[in-house]
Parts: sequence; structure tokens; C-alpha cells
Amino acid sequence: MESVGPWESVGGDIKFLRLKQRNIGGLVTNGSVRDTDEVLNYGFPCFSHSTTACQGPAAMQPWKCNDIVSLNGTVVRPGDAIIGDQDGVVVVPAKVAEKVYNIAHGREEIEEIVKEELTKNPGPPGKFYPFMSGKIKVDSPLAKLLASKGITPENSNQFEGKADW
Repeated sequence: MESVGPWESVGGDIKFLRLKQRNIGGLVTNGSVRDTDEVLNYGFPCFSHSTTACQGPAAMQPWKCNDIVSLNGTVVRPGDAIIGDQDGVVVVPAKVAEKVYNIAHGREEIEEIVKEELTKNPGPPGKFYPFMSGKIKVDSPLAKLLASKGITPENSNQFEGKADW
């Protein structure tokens, strides 16, 4: 939801309760939100520039549904995937969403293996770097660790020369 300013509230507990009741999946705004304790209690995903105690202007109403929107220069089209957590929000175009999911899932799987190894054998994580999706060198310490878990260039797109994106 586009805001009239980053410090202006786009809504609070009553608006977000209604959005949750309507099964809206969440809200992303470049404005601020109020009543964050209640919004968190609703379990309603909300990503904002900031929080505020002030009520915002009545100018920010949803005018379109299933239309192209732009938020601070980021274009979102119907069907695009919006993924967010405590670190932020990204928009993944629908046409590449499955590919991006596969890349991210592969990376998460590898990170879990590295964390498991560092938990069992504490040491500097740098021995497993560089770790960039699609760039893992076959003869690296990371590749050897992954091979011990059954992840090889033959079954993963995370290795150098195997990226399919």
C-alpha cells in the first residue's frame, strides 16, 4: 500500500483485523502502522517503513485490486510472489518464482548442513566460503562436506557450472 509519507500511518488494529477477516495474506507499505502489538497478536504479516502512535490521513485507501502497483520504484504484478520475514520483503516475478524458490531452497539446505557441521565441530565458518549459489567449487571444503551428505554437482544447481538460471 502506497503511503503519502513514510511516517504517516496507513492503519491500525481495526483496519488490520478487517484485512485478516477477509483472508488477505499480509500488507507491505512504505508508510507506518499503528497498534503493532495487536497486529502481531492477529498473526497478520505486515511490513512497514516504521511504526507510529499517530493516526494517519484518510487519503490512503486501497483503490485497486489485482492490478500493477509500484512501491518506491518496485513494480508488483498480479501473481508475483511476495516473501517477507524480520529482515525485509522481496518481490519475485511470477515467471521466475519456481526457479527462485528452488535456488533458495537449495541454499537453505546447504546452510543447515554447514550449521550442523559447525555445531558438531566448532570453528571459523570461513573455511566453507565463498558460498554463493551457483558458484560452489567442486574441490572446495564446502563441496566435500556436501558430498558427505549426498549433495553433489550431479544433483544440485548450487555448484559452479551447474547453475540453471
